[in-house]
Amino acid sequence: MTSKSFSSKGLLWDSMRRNMWALVLAGVGFFLSLLLPTLMTLQNALEQRALNLKTLPQAAVQLDWKTAMDSAADVLGGDNPFVKMVFLALAVVCGVAMFAYLHNRQKVDFYHSLPISRTRLFANNFLTGVVCPFVMYFIMQAITVACACAMGCGEAVRWNEIGGAVLCHLIVFLLVYALTVLTTIFCGNTIITLLLLAWVFFSPLLVRTLMVGLCQKFYDTYVTADSAWNTAIRLSPVFQYFGLGGTQYNSFTMSFGTGERGSAAGLLIGYLIAAVAVTTLALFLYRIRRSERAGTALAFLPARVPVKVFMCMVIGTAFALVFELIAGSLWFWVGLVVGTVLFHWIVEIIYAFDFRAIFGKPLHLLAILVVLAAVMLGMKFDVTGFDRWVPDRGDMTAAIIDEYYGKPDEMLTDPANLDAVHRLMELGVQQKESGHSDGQNYQGVRIYCQTGNSVKARYYVLPENNEVDGLRHQIYQSEEYKRTQWPLFTFEEKMEASQDVMVELTVDPSLDKSAMVDNAEQAWQIIHTLREESLCRTDTAKPVLEVGLYVDDGEGGYRYCGSAIVSDQDTETLAQIKELTGLVPQALDPAQVTEVQISYLRFIDEESSEWETVSVTDRADIEALLQNAIATAFPVWGADGFQLDDQEKGTVNLNAFLSNESEEARDLSYLAGELPTAIIEKYRPDGTGEGVVGGAVTTAEAAA
Repeated sequence: MTSKSFSSKGLLWDSMRRNMWALVLAGVGFFLSLLLPTLMTLQNALEQRALNLKTLPQAAVQLDWKTAMDSAADVLGGDNPFVKMVFLALAVVCGVAMFAYLHNRQKVDFYHSLPISRTRLFANNFLTGVVCPFVMYFIMQAITVACACAMGCGEAVRWNEIGGAVLCHLIVFLLVYALTVLTTIFCGNTIITLLLLAWVFFSPLLVRTLMVGLCQKFYDTYVTADSAWNTAIRLSPVFQYFGLGGTQYNSFTMSFGTGERGSAAGLLIGYLIAAVAVTTLALFLYRIRRSERAGTALAFLPARVPVKVFMCMVIGTAFALVFELIAGSLWFWVGLVVGTVLFHWIVEIIYAFDFRAIFGKPLHLLAILVVLAAVMLGMKFDVTGFDRWVPDRGDMTAAIIDEYYGKPDEMLTDPANLDAVHRLMELGVQQKESGHSDGQNYQGVRIYCQTGNSVKARYYVLPENNEVDGLRHQIYQSEEYKRTQWPLFTFEEKMEASQDVMVELTVDPSLDKSAMVDNAEQAWQIIHTLREESLCRTDTAKPVLEVGLYVDDGEGGYRYCGSAIVSDQDTETLAQIKELTGLVPQALDPAQVTEVQISYLRFIDEESSEWETVSVTDRADIEALLQNAIATAFPVWGADGFQLDDQEKGTVNLNAFLSNESEEARDLSYLAGELPTAIIEKYRPDGTGEGVVGGAVTTAEAAA
């Protein structure tokens, strides 16, 4: 006859009663992380509101109160980092504590002698570790909500955010807790469990970091992809947890420049599936685990070698990269050997719990060193052809180069653009194999290329010649590139229909040449006209005005969404701006310039150089330098559709100093073919021409 204590309900209740410490620990943790911060936030908001009512207008009071309630809602919802830290701590503590008896021979004999199957015993212990924290969390959450409503701050109680937070906490807790339980079952010692658990949580990021370091060391065309970092973080739920705000990604992982909180539902579903899979594996191992393994390092002997090999290879690589960082590339190989040998010794000592095992398994150590050396040499000599890879043109479905604004998932698909990108990749591989030559300028090009469902990135150093410049110009001037990459065409893609638009027009802020158009209809009029003219613009256009693009944020302010350039060819846009604001762009007046400073790069030897600056004060020369100069107060890039003269790139800089009170300086740039070479050469100091031909760097090393 089965005792009531061993029924499913009675066993769980008895287990919770015997683990009262978990309830107390969870209660204290959630009081300090949830209830107390909420009360402090609400009390401060009430006091500030009382003060604001006496000193500020009603609109300002309401805005400040809304901000305070948003902060309180974050504490109550999924953006509370303190609650997350408590959940993570409880997941580890409860996961280890509920199954720590497996590490003690006497306790194992006692528990396994009870008239209950291992499956039921596992389920009971597992559920106890889950129920204790969440019982106290729900109690403390209810008390916190009641206090908020009693204080008259019911606006901070947003049930959708609280519900999302509960779901997020539950799923991440289950995954971390299941990993902890699995590790505890896998090991035979509590200390080893905690060490291996740290490895489980943090090794994905470590491995990813080491892979980046190795690829940067051995591959010239390697580009670090953001998506790979995102994948590594998602494989570390402890890190990813702090990037979640309920069922959405929070500000920690917002899309750059958009402020959008993307849905994390897919990630949470993946975590839930992973938690179920890990729990199932833990149950399987628990059922087959031998009782006599209590007290050993690992409870499953066949896993010793794979675990040791993986750890030694990772730590050996880490030592190699650290040694190289400190002492140079030669020490990379020394660090590889030292790190691998040391960690192999440490692992063997831990496995045997005996220092005399330090020289055990020498064949294992030799095999690990051979494999590591083979991997490193394979990367060094590019056995896989990473640097030589160029996709078949027929396999390319999308690509993008030098995406100043775009992302890998916002790529070009027009066949003409794909042809140009493919040719640039071929030229990049050819240049890599032939090496650099003196008397030649070079430019770096980053390319994302999609073949099928995969996106690969490469970085090429290309020569500055007519073919390369023509291919890049073809891409940058294409209608597809402008429509998919310029903020002028893309900024409203994620706007809501009710949002208004504002534009800020800037010629020169220091000379009070700016204006604001906050009428949405007029702002859209300027934007639509500029879009039409930008599609017809040629590379000979001269930038004269910047248009800042803003969208109202729904809270009385505006959110910056990028900028666009107005050129001297955009006559209709300029006419509209003049009609609406009276703003008329004008070239920089030589009378407003006190001097122009020309800085020349002088090469001392192959590895060192210095800048030498000459001041031009002659009025005639100043006028000549300013005649065709682009002296804007805003940045102008080649990818914006403006082909600037780059003959002075890296070797000559020109700055015009204004005669206003701030004595500001303006960088001077020129369209292709309009560089005032005669004036620049007239003031060139003796010796600065060494290593320079016509203002161009003669070696790639000097250009770098």
